[in-house]
Amino acid sequence: MRDNRFSHFLAIDWSGAKGPKQKGIALALASAKAGPPTLISPPANYWAREDVLNYLLNSIPENTLVGIDLGISLPFLDAGSFFPGWSDSPSDARSLWALVDRICEEDPHLECGAFLSHPKASQYFRHSREFVGEMFHLDNASSREGRFRIAEIAQRDQGVRPVSNFNLVGAAQVGKSSLTGMRMLNRISNRVCIWPFDPLPKRGPVIVEMYTAFAAKAAGIGKGGTKIKT
Repeated sequence: MRDNRFSHFLAIDWSGAKGPKQKGIALALASAKAGPPTLISPPANYWAREDVLNYLLNSIPENTLVGIDLGISLPFLDAGSFFPGWSDSPSDARSLWALVDRICEEDPHLECGAFLSHPKASQYFRHSREFVGEMFHLDNASSREGRFRIAEIAQRDQGVRPVSNFNLVGAAQVGKSSLTGMRMLNRISNRVCIWPFDPLPKRGPVIVEMYTAFAAKAAGIGKGGTKIKT
């Protein structure tokens, strides 16, 4: 996506952890005119997910491109469904966000525990070595990786290794972050453009999914923050 109208760029490092405040959430804002990005101070010590929601709705500069580090959808095209075999499986990303938010409506702090313990939804995720949902692999039972979106498959051709959003195990997993992020997206989707599900407006903020490994690779930074020799 190329659009030169943006005056600011906001990067959000998200978190799917439990609790009212998240040490793993960070926001950095950069101006298109000049200067490096600067960290935005949270309202109180650490960010809450609700704080980020409120910031996006009320505090960002008008024409800001927002990159958020989570999966804004789940694999669909590989099986023709987010959750094949489940009658309540949504038909599009917005309906997916609404389903996650509805099932988790009793979970505080935009958490996603109710979705991951749901009798049907839980069967599509890898929760631990001992608990792998029967629908996690589908027809690829020999793989431990789970399902991928088309964009994630394309990332492999560019030298990075994505992790399935259905995988909840390991330091690199983003499944819980993605589900908690979907709850937030559901609550702001009628007020902020979320690309590529919305057409790009002439003015106003736009939210996109970002994959930080691309930026690290472009900067020559490898795993663990080490500089890649060139």
